[in-house]
Amino acid sequence: MKNLAVPAPLRERLGDVPSGSLMNMFSDAHTIATDSFERRLDQDVSTLRLDIANLRADLLKWSFLFWIGQLAAVVGLVSVLLRSAG
Repeated sequence: MKNLAVPAPLRERLGDVPSGSLMNMFSDAHTIATDSFERRLDQDVSTLRLDIANLRADLLKWSFLFWIGQLAAVVGLVSVLLRSAG
């Protein structure tokens, strides 16, 4: 986080100790918000990776089914051509 300081007019009005406490409070709030965001981001990335893995498995399954269908069609076509040629 960028090194911030309490503006001089506010520091003069509050004093040094309350100004330091104010900065600590904002620093703590920033840390809590950052930690919460990072934790949520990790959860969302994990969910996304799981979804991608499932999609890859489905794509592979459908690809094999397509290839088996194509193989059956080619074998059938070659069989018909060989019978009619013979």
